[in-house]
Amino acid sequence: MTDIYEQHDKAFSQVSAYVILKDGARVATVAFKFPKDGAGRLYAYVHWFGTQMVRGYAGGYGYDKRSAAVAEAARKLTQADMDQTGASTFVQALCFDGGSYWDNRLMEAGFEVFQAV
Repeated sequence: MTDIYEQHDKAFSQVSAYVILKDGARVATVAFKFPKDGAGRLYAYVHWFGTQMVRGYAGGYGYDKRSAAVAEAARKLTQADMDQTGASTFVQALCFDGGSYWDNRLMEAGFEVFQAV
């Protein structure tokens, strides 16, 4: 019989997921689906609660594909989504091209980022 931890590791080996908090409340999730090889497309699923989930991707080598993919996804949220739900700071942080990683940009904007998977 396979060890439950081995089963879990196999099932989630190409996935990671994060919970985003603001002022102690869960406001969003970010999930990544990694390619089997380093060159394929990395997909990011961004869900600010109260809006439609959006997906972005990045491919290739030599840069931070996670930050690029979440930025592409976040750009798909409409101005109406941001006005209605208060997601503006979230989107601005994810789309800022300042050389830091996506999670650091969120933390600098006052969010808490916790890896769930």
